[in-house]
Amino acid sequence: MGELDDTGKKLLRAAAGRLFTSDGPSVTFSFGPGAGTARIDGTVAGRVAVEIESRVPKQIRGALLDLILHPYPCKLLVLLPVYTGNIDTAVRQATVILGRFVEPARFRVVVVQHSVDESLAAVRAALAELGVDLEPAAPSTAEPGS
Repeated sequence: MGELDDTGKKLLRAAAGRLFTSDGPSVTFSFGPGAGTARIDGTVAGRVAVEIESRVPKQIRGALLDLILHPYPCKLLVLLPVYTGNIDTAVRQATVILGRFVEPARFRVVVVQHSVDESLAAVRAALAELGVDLEPAAPSTAEPGS
């Protein structure tokens, strides 16, 4: 699964550049005194919490909880449809769950496509809709994970 996580993070770095971080204090948060901490996959521009998932629906729903509880106002779920089963159902479940806790204008669910350029465009569009001011990007000819 580490390879898939790396693929997702490379995609976010390509889409958001230096605005994306996967290390440091912005990716961890506390549940409260004596309740431990959680770690998400990344953040963008100090406002968007990001989870990258390729696993089964139950694990995606667990990642959604971390995303919802992260203190940043906006949420982005990036799905790599490897082990997710029916991707349409996974997207619908994620949208319904996020919609119960987060205003619709403050979250997006993106499915990574076979085309890197399409995936980059989808992530960049989602980030722009969430209020992130991105620099123009050059088209990519690389495959995810390369």
